[in-house]
Amino acid sequence: MNGISLKRLDWTMLSTILILIGLSAVFIYSAQFKSDDVFGSNWIKQLVFAGMGLCAYAVVVWFDYKQLATFSWWIYGGAVFLLLLVFIFPKVNGAHRWIPLPGFTLQPSELGKLAVVVTLSAYLSAPGRDVDDWKTFFGCAAIVGLPFFLIASEPDLSTSLMLVPISLAIMLYMGVKRKLLLMSIVGVLLISAIGCFWIANERPAEGEVAGRGGSLPHMPFLEDYQKGRIKVFLTKDHDLADAGWNKLQSQIAVGSGGVQGKGYLKGTQNILGFLPRTVAPTDFIFCVIAEETGFLGGIFFILLYTVLLGRCMRASLRSRDEFGRLMVLGISVMVFCHVFVNIAMTIGILPITGLPLPLMSYGGSFMVSTMIALGLVQSVYLRRRIR
Repeated sequence: MNGISLKRLDWTMLSTILILIGLSAVFIYSAQFKSDDVFGSNWIKQLVFAGMGLCAYAVVVWFDYKQLATFSWWIYGGAVFLLLLVFIFPKVNGAHRWIPLPGFTLQPSELGKLAVVVTLSAYLSAPGRDVDDWKTFFGCAAIVGLPFFLIASEPDLSTSLMLVPISLAIMLYMGVKRKLLLMSIVGVLLISAIGCFWIANERPAEGEVAGRGGSLPHMPFLEDYQKGRIKVFLTKDHDLADAGWNKLQSQIAVGSGGVQGKGYLKGTQNILGFLPRTVAPTDFIFCVIAEETGFLGGIFFILLYTVLLGRCMRASLRSRDEFGRLMVLGISVMVFCHVFVNIAMTIGILPITGLPLPLMSYGGSFMVSTMIALGLVQSVYLRRRIR
């Protein structure tokens, strides 16, 4: 049944979301402090995006999530259509990732992740679905594979790779052909290892410093900037003037914050522009936070995300049906992967990626899609089984 019962809402989760949104505007303002008016107004735009996200959140909470299962294929088809539509529009920064709309741009890959979660959950929770049948495994692979290919072709490899742990978590929970899943995991790890070895030993490109790299031919499957990020991570000192600059400056920013931080609006790496203003409020917002609030502030933010993820998992466990349980599980894994990868890349334990920090990084499509996802979690919890 549609509707909202205020007594049944998870107010702890909602309060955590609102705190993160408020802090997002605060630190985006800091990330663009002493900048020009175009960038300096991003914190206001973020509040507008958050308002749009909260409206979408309220609608999704009011809507009975169980009805999503009946038209999940329409959601999936709409997401695939948008992912195809991006290739009609001109490239922006060398990629087909956005659809220009009046006043903002839409990034369909963010909606594509959520569509995969909903459709895969509906597919596996359908009455009479035999999870031991090999056809079920390949059906799941097809559901995930098409958006994966389209998103990777934009190119946006980091976002497409997010579909892998999300789908694996849902399929492992349901017990879908674990032998085939294990073989797939081993295959992915093997391909990744071969790819990293190839990139690390790739022949230096024209204009690169001689002596770096090896004698292998250039890998045709990745863009140069993607390979550059991986090579920076693998070789430590590769191309610090270009692909390695953000990595170096992010580590300096996080490390220089110390225990208590330099203070709000006093982060030198950010204020002086060593951490580029184009990425400071988006993918590297945690660097701004860590430099200004230090280790203690970083731990505080990690605790906020821990509370948020804990409430999501609680909603999954309390779900009335398998569809809701699987959907919330997938959303929980999605949020966790974004948080883990984003923070890990800023401190240098993972390669630099384009994955933003949920509810904190600047961006309209990501903010709204995240709020829709968390609204689905709240919708499941609202209609939970009372013990």
